[in-house]
Amino acid sequence: MSTRFRSSILRLPVLALAGLAVMVTIASTPSLANSLDTQSYVGKAYGTSAFVGNTVLVGQTAPVTLGGTCGTSQQPLNIPASAAGVNLPPLISGGAVNTDVASSPQSATASANTATISLLAGLITAQGIKAVSTTTLESNGTFQVSSTGSTFDNLVVLGHVYNGSVPPNTRLNLPIIGYVVLNEQISNISNSLANLTVNMIHIHVTVLNILGLQVGTEVIVSSATSGMLNVYAPAILNGGSFGTEVLGNLLASAPTAPVILPCLGTNGAVITNTLAGVNLPTILNTGTVTNTGESDLTNDESSGKTTSMVTGLNLLNGLVTANVMDAQVYSVVNDNIAVFTNAFDTFVGISVAGHPEITDSVPYNTSVDLAGLGTLYLKRIVLGVPPQHSTEIRSLELVVNVSNSYGLPIGLDVIVGDALIQVIPDANP
Repeated sequence: MSTRFRSSILRLPVLALAGLAVMVTIASTPSLANSLDTQSYVGKAYGTSAFVGNTVLVGQTAPVTLGGTCGTSQQPLNIPASAAGVNLPPLISGGAVNTDVASSPQSATASANTATISLLAGLITAQGIKAVSTTTLESNGTFQVSSTGSTFDNLVVLGHVYNGSVPPNTRLNLPIIGYVVLNEQISNISNSLANLTVNMIHIHVTVLNILGLQVGTEVIVSSATSGMLNVYAPAILNGGSFGTEVLGNLLASAPTAPVILPCLGTNGAVITNTLAGVNLPTILNTGTVTNTGESDLTNDESSGKTTSMVTGLNLLNGLVTANVMDAQVYSVVNDNIAVFTNAFDTFVGISVAGHPEITDSVPYNTSVDLAGLGTLYLKRIVLGVPPQHSTEIRSLELVVNVSNSYGLPIGLDVIVGDALIQVIPDANP
């Protein structure tokens, strides 16, 4: 662990006076440090999806997941979902889907079963397309992945019929359009983790075409991902940080300068992502945005830290301004599976129009009613409901809940300066 990171953790009791300190004992029975073995289960599935770069054409249908990037320690779990088909010709028509993810003590599975579907104005059709992904931890401690159960029912590609299984990563050219990969499989296996993604159909549009589809368009049908992690540490630390994000049906922006903690940790090294500035027209602009993440997973301790610093914030043409917003979350899990988490935020030069009571020392979880717009949250702390054991701090969050002169849609959620750590503890200390 880096000296800087260790010193930050050692200051936690002092920082707790400024922020929020949470002490959680998940299991009080002492355990030998070298015996701690944290397993996590990953499962994701959906029916159809279409996109061009970062632009979503068809959102994932019936998406299900066992947890975040690093999964969950809770097992057994079973999470199903279903959705009707999609009507976006010539790209996709039909495709009602049933999805499912599940975990058991030694395995994680995911499946997506898509019914009657037509793609590319009928160039590709099928009666059924099922993706299955399974990851298991064998008795000898090794991982295995399998796509057994993945099948096509009367798949027709340019007049050629496919039934049952086809070899993994079968590529077929689609003249004057691009190509399609059938039974696409992407896997990763090491001593600490394994995962397998199965995309039964993956279309790539690579040339100008008579269907009018944009070059770069991709379509995925029946996607299933399973995975497991096995880490010799008291816990796996999931999470990360980002500068800004806008969530809404009519207006949205992806997280800026995101940092994601790797499931196996960073060995105390700092991951940094920096932007010179963010400009989201009609909503906000900023100066430099710097996000960091670091974690160290050892036999006797799991520790992590995420930060998000946003400078020069100007929200809604001066409604809210701030010179600096600095959000940080720390977590430490010891070999008794006791979790200590601290979240704090620092403001410099904050101003909210019409609210002179808002100063740099504003209390945590302050909410301000902005007449004719919505609710503004400052230094907002969001705690996950166990078994998540997550702590998230948002320097600023604006939720639009009424019609307004800014032309922002009701339901819009604007987040600035977000840092998060989720603890996935050893379930059997």
